[in-house]
Amino acid sequence: MTSTKMAQRRGIVLPLVGLALSVLLGFAGLGIDVVYLEYWQQQQQLATDAAAVGGAQALGHTNCSNASAAETAATLDAGLDGFDNAGHISVTAVTPPTNGPYANNACAVSIAITTQNVSTFFARLFGFAQGMAETTQAVALASSSGTGCIYLLSQTVDQNLNGAKVDTQCGILINNTANFNGSNVSAPYIGYAGAAPNENGSVFAQASPEPMLVVSDPCPEIPGCAYLTANPPSTSSCKSYNGNGFNGTLQPGCYSYLNLNGANVTLSGTYVLSGTSNFNGATVTGTNVTLYVPASGTPPNFNGSNVSLSPPTSGSQNGVLYYQAPANTGSANFNGTTSNYSGLIYAPDAPSVNFNGSDGHYVVLVFGGINFNGSNTQDFATPPPGTSLITQAVLAE
Repeated sequence: MTSTKMAQRRGIVLPLVGLALSVLLGFAGLGIDVVYLEYWQQQQQLATDAAAVGGAQALGHTNCSNASAAETAATLDAGLDGFDNAGHISVTAVTPPTNGPYANNACAVSIAITTQNVSTFFARLFGFAQGMAETTQAVALASSSGTGCIYLLSQTVDQNLNGAKVDTQCGILINNTANFNGSNVSAPYIGYAGAAPNENGSVFAQASPEPMLVVSDPCPEIPGCAYLTANPPSTSSCKSYNGNGFNGTLQPGCYSYLNLNGANVTLSGTYVLSGTSNFNGATVTGTNVTLYVPASGTPPNFNGSNVSLSPPTSGSQNGVLYYQAPANTGSANFNGTTSNYSGLIYAPDAPSVNFNGSDGHYVVLVFGGINFNGSNTQDFATPPPGTSLITQAVLAE
């Protein structure tokens, strides 16, 4: 009788053990599914974030004026990360967002990616035969928050800041090395991508130079600069003008030769300098000015001049005072008795630009290489909020 009872007990225990094992295996299986779904969600969120940033970059390139381009770029970026807008995956990009803290913000991009039927391994046993749905969202913003204002792009030229006096609240970014001997530099960030700089007798009021990665040309992030790159002004029907002692307003247009030494000249509009141009000893003033030097042009000379020039404040060339085609390796001379420039001064392949012209205005310099000349402090003002020339795509939420 004892053996019979024991057999009966075994008969009862074995099903219970089997049931317990089934439950344990079920929980283990669900755990595997949860881990896999978490992994999928992370990959999808990364793609969503990248797509939103890609859309915001496209917005920045058009000064927040082309929602269609931003939405297309966001959808394309999602596809490049493996989330094509097809089949069981839907990608929805909207500019501006329709709700949330960035609703109706023309510089914001909202993106949502939904994957239907994310495959599971064990959850289908509990009523999820078609898998699980996963939705991720992100918002990115084209923000006027660029932190650099002096970009020295050459990776072969040693930058000459010997004896320089520079005061700025934005970064100095150097793709090679630099000589700071006897200089006095106040900047929140000074980065170099080459060898350690020479700093004998130098004073750094804020940050000291530190290693950094090579930075790229910021032109694509500056709408006016990007526009001139894609739409260079015509160099046909250029004229020659010898205006020594000229007193008056110079008509905009293309000049194959321009001599304004000693002149008292006012500029307004776009001037294409396809040949030699000299403003030595001149008084040069003007607003709404863009100077454009094509690849074949000779960069201008402002030696000994009194200059006060500012760029357009709206339109396709907004913020661009001087644009020198990247293939042009000549170096301009922005030296003068009194020099006051504002806006973007762009000569990315010029190896040795002489500059003495920042006097409390917002200036962005993009050169291959620079020589800071003159005994006065080069004072680079901080841009007013939201007016930085350089836009950056930032993940907002």
